[in-house]
Amino acid sequence: MLECQNNLSVQVAAFAALCLCSTPAHACPDGATSLVSCPLKGGTKVLQTCLLGDHATYAFGKVGQTPDLHLARPVTDIAMTPWPGIGRYIWEDFTFSNGATSYRVFYGIDKMAEGAGKLTGGVAVEQGGKVLAELYCDLGKVTTSGYPLPLYEAKEAAGQVYSLEAQAWSD
Repeated sequence: MLECQNNLSVQVAAFAALCLCSTPAHACPDGATSLVSCPLKGGTKVLQTCLLGDHATYAFGKVGQTPDLHLARPVTDIAMTPWPGIGRYIWEDFTFSNGATSYRVFYGIDKMAEGAGKLTGGVAVEQGGKVLAELYCDLGKVTTSGYPLPLYEAKEAAGQVYSLEAQAWSD
């Protein structure tokens, strides 16, 4: 068991190093699960979030190039709002913090829509409670790992519990 844990720690460290140094903004490293990804701005930019073990990454940048911004965080440091189970839309969002700036990644599925346009997503850049930018995924180009995102299970595996009533995670 200890060997598996050490191997996972090595994989996570390698995952973060790969993403920071050389991985294009549109690819998760081998063994990682893509959470939410999509092209934005007519395909000129890419948003990619990945999960490997107890760490997640956020990458944003030009297609095929080193990301303009890359963040790697333990899942316990990522804020996540799971779908409450009601309404026309199934949605989730999760937030990576970087100092005073946060990057809230979101996606949603319109249960009533017909055709390919029912899955949407994007990222909101926020600072001090203000939205600085909101970028939407190119229509019909959002990919997710499916509902529910494996980030929820990763947070639970790390010892966190979500309270629907409080709308908050606790340790």
